[in-house]
Amino acid sequence: MNKKKLSAVFLLGVITSFATFPAVARTDVKAKVQQINENAAASQANLEQYQSGLRVVTQNLADTDRAIKTIEKQKVALTKQTGQSAKDKMSVDAARAEVEGLLSLERDRLTTEEKQIEDLQQALQRLEANKLKRQENIVAYEERIKTVDAEKSAWVERSESVGQLEEALRSQEAQAREERKRLAAKKAEYEEEIEKWKKQVRVSQRSASNFGRLKEP
Repeated sequence: MNKKKLSAVFLLGVITSFATFPAVARTDVKAKVQQINENAAASQANLEQYQSGLRVVTQNLADTDRAIKTIEKQKVALTKQTGQSAKDKMSVDAARAEVEGLLSLERDRLTTEEKQIEDLQQALQRLEANKLKRQENIVAYEERIKTVDAEKSAWVERSESVGQLEEALRSQEAQAREERKRLAAKKAEYEEEIEKWKKQVRVSQRSASNFGRLKEP
């Protein structure tokens, strides 16, 4: 029973005693004694209730003291935890700053590498265009090689023909030179004979002239 209930019982006993006091004067002693006994019993009950309440309160006070000590210990532990938490927060903040730095670095590297990829893609496009141009050039040069080979074959044929012609001309020249040599020798022979016969003619003419002069008287 709590404190409020104990007070109500006590007041009930007091009120009962005052209410019955005038009646005691009008009633017999037995009734008065009975009332006193009832009041004493009520007082005893109130005492016991208060004693019980005191024990409860004392126990609650002890429990409360233990709770306060526990809370104080928890506050000390919490203070330590708060200090550790502050340290942990600083550590976490430092870790976050480090991660943010790494994140910024990776983003910068990503931007740089994306630019490199773009440059490489543009270079690849240029190389693909150059590849097509090279293929076109190769086809054109292969056609030119065929043309040159055909011209070379024609040149070889012409060269063979020219060689044959040169050989024929050399043979003809040799024959002509031999013929000229023969004709020159023949000419010299004829010229020699002519000079010889010219002398012979002159001798014959002189002889005839001299002979003719001898016949005249």
